[in-house]
Amino acid sequence: MRESLLIPLLFAALPCLSQTPPPRKPLNLVMPTGTGRIVVPAQDDFQWQSVNLYDNGTRPVLQMTSKSTHLDISFGLFPNTTGSAAPQICRDDVLNAAMRSLSPSLGLADIKQVKKQDHPPVNGKPLATASYFLASMGDAKVAQQNLFGVAASPTICAEIHVSLTSYKPTDEPTLMAQLDSFAFDPDYVPSAQDYFTLGSVLYNAFKAYDSAAFYYQRALDTLPAAAPLNARRVLVDQLSMSYGISGQVKQSRAVNEAAIKSDPDYPLYYYTLACADAEQGKAAEAKIHLQQAFDHKANTIPGEKMPDPTTDDSIQKLKKNKEFWAFVQTLK
Repeated sequence: MRESLLIPLLFAALPCLSQTPPPRKPLNLVMPTGTGRIVVPAQDDFQWQSVNLYDNGTRPVLQMTSKSTHLDISFGLFPNTTGSAAPQICRDDVLNAAMRSLSPSLGLADIKQVKKQDHPPVNGKPLATASYFLASMGDAKVAQQNLFGVAASPTICAEIHVSLTSYKPTDEPTLMAQLDSFAFDPDYVPSAQDYFTLGSVLYNAFKAYDSAAFYYQRALDTLPAAAPLNARRVLVDQLSMSYGISGQVKQSRAVNEAAIKSDPDYPLYYYTLACADAEQGKAAEAKIHLQQAFDHKANTIPGEKMPDPTTDDSIQKLKKNKEFWAFVQTLK
């Protein structure tokens, strides 16, 4: 399956789907479904470490580290199934998960007593907090302080987790300052741009193609009908590749077949179908779709190039088929 051939200039030209913002710009962390967001602040000092999507695509978590203070910070959202807006309930869920992750290798004896308390409202939202100190991990001394802040609505839990190794009591204001800037908006309705941005972060920065597909699919589902045609093409292309690279060939095929019904002139729909055919060992179908792709090559988006099928990992799976491969070489 080919990688994306889209260039930054292309995204800048599409008002509905702009290029993924660099970490220095605020990011709306949203779930693939439902309302709510955490505004991940613009801090040049912080480097993103990971973005993950857990629990069957319902729990996004973004982790980053400060280059100067060495603080580790993570932001997470997950569904609140209790119907209560009391943040203490969500906080206890977060702590229980943290304890389960630590106890198999460390044992609770390594952790000083967990401290729970309520924090003054942040941006008008009550915040329940908790902290614990991890003296060691196995035989290694880490002196790690962990601080949690959790907000809630009847349907969403929002979490910030701040930790620092080699912690000293004088570091406490630095940790608390992160809680004071925590920005949770439970009523925010995510846009197609929000979903596209997170999908692109997962796809481009972290190669998490299966998780990217959740967000790209949601972006496609919510893309306004009046969106520019090229915006829709970009989105379908990214979604189908996310499905294909993560092994979801059936879904990749369905996305492109649906797109062709309303937009039969875009060549990469056919090319991606050819990749799906090749993955499934269907040489005849791959040949037809490749021919259709190159018949429509004049309709690529400005700044975009047709892939070279001779170097495509998926197409190369049919290389032993001499008749098919001779045809492929005529397309290079």
